Amino acid sequence: MKIVRKTGIAAGAAALVVFGVPGPAAAMSGGTPVTDPQAARWVATLAIPGDAPLLQRAGCGGALVAPDRVLTAAHCVDRTDPSRTEVHIGARVLSADPGEVRGVRGIAELPGYRLLPSPAGPDEPGLDSARRDLAVVLLDRPVTDIAPMRIAVHRPVAGAPVQFFAHGTTGIAGPDAFRNDVLHRGDLTVLDRAGCHDATPAAIDDRSVWCSADTTTAAVTGCYQDSGSPAVQTIAGLPELVGVFSFGGETAGRSCGEPSPLYFADPTAFRTWIHQPLLPAQPYPASRPTVTGSATGGGLVHCTAPSWDLRRGLPPVTIAYQWVTVTVIGPFVIPEPIEGATGRDFTVDTASAGLSLACQVTAGNAGGYSAVLSDPVITTL
Repeated sequence: MKIVRKTGIAAGAAALVVFGVPGPAAAMSGGTPVTDPQAARWVATLAIPGDAPLLQRAGCGGALVAPDRVLTAAHCVDRTDPSRTEVHIGARVLSADPGEVRGVRGIAELPGYRLLPSPAGPDEPGLDSARRDLAVVLLDRPVTDIAPMRIAVHRPVAGAPVQFFAHGTTGIAGPDAFRNDVLHRGDLTVLDRAGCHDATPAAIDDRSVWCSADTTTAAVTGCYQDSGSPAVQTIAGLPELVGVFSFGGETAGRSCGEPSPLYFADPTAFRTWIHQPLLPAQPYPASRPTVTGSATGGGLVHCTAPSWDLRRGLPPVTIAYQWVTVTVIGPFVIPEPIEGATGRDFTVDTASAGLSLACQVTAGNAGGYSAVLSDPVITTL
């Protein structure tokens, strides 16, 4: 048995809403705390449900763009479990203010979204960039007391000032790194196409991505848990959404906090899709996969796919199975795929004895992919 350990953007994308872990790109370093409780109330935070403080459960960011929908990065919700996700609107201080809490009635990824392997390291997921990295999270109840963010008609031009709003780690490397409890604002300047391409060897899809940087102090960067967070431009005195954080300096091998441009998915190019009344939604699980059989050495275990809630998602077109080992860290459940274990059945051997084993079912359709994890079983000799 060989466990495949994932890192970087792909690992984050596979983990977020199934288990509440953040997506690929990173979290803001630098910036200024937002102290006004009435400011930027349209900022959203995706989290796993639970009793722990939101500060411990939060993952990606997003922006309320209509009373019933939040826009985030597709990599934050791709191959995750929408039934184990909640959305907090206007939670400025994560440890003290949960904001307006909503469940998820569906998730739709922008058609054409995909991760782009880096020419500098096509087999290194941590260097991946993304194209059309947008998704709409449909809320189970509308938010009526917070004004949604308007999406701008055009993307910002080179040289224009924009503001980035996010929670996330401070960018400090090592064990002293911690998440920004208070919402932060970072002031950035939009770069031209050459500046975006010169800063990373990653593939840049110019039609759906633009970038900006802190050209004054270089202190504001992006890091883990800022994925999906909004970039805003003031137009005619009003804030308008111009970007959704997709990736950053990790695509050039930089650590959190090292100076780097921030790369944003461009929502202005997809306003019609974002606001269409009926969005195709990824499969929505109505139950969990089940594991049956003998989990002792030499025994055979079998995975049965969950049922699907057809009110909240389209039926699956594809279904895939992956056996994983599971590690629990606080409120997070971290799966590690077992190489080659992609059938509905798995034979327990001596190498897998004593491990926490689970079956992950990934289902896809026109709305994207969701992944659902079974309850783990403990294997024995």
